[in-house]
Amino acid sequence: MANLDKSIVEQATKTINESKKEINLDFKSMQKAIDESNQKKSEQFKEGLKQMRDIQDEKRTVNQELFNKALLSMHKEEEEKRTVELEKEKSRALAKVEAEYEKRGVKSSKTQNLDNSYRSMLGNLRGLDD
Repeated sequence: MANLDKSIVEQATKTINESKKEINLDFKSMQKAIDESNQKKSEQFKEGLKQMRDIQDEKRTVNQELFNKALLSMHKEEEEKRTVELEKEKSRALAKVEAEYEKRGVKSSKTQNLDNSYRSMLGNLRGLDD
């Protein structure tokens, strides 16, 4: 009977060892499948982040271009405004200086042209010199 028990124990041990190998192989294949799944998810996540970054970069570029255009437009408007105001001030200063000299009896080119036009017009009228 000891031989019978011994053979049953050996057979049970053999069956247990074979089961352990199968379980170990199943764990390895399961771990491999889990690792592959995690790797795929990680790559998908990284790709999603990259796409989001690309979209944000594109939006940022468009917004920066619009901002630069607005700044350039404002700068041009200010330059035009400055030029107009400068011309106004120049003409005011010139008019003031000419008016001052007109008071002193020195005729400006505008007044001289006006006088010449009046003389020409009066010279062409009939009846004054007849």
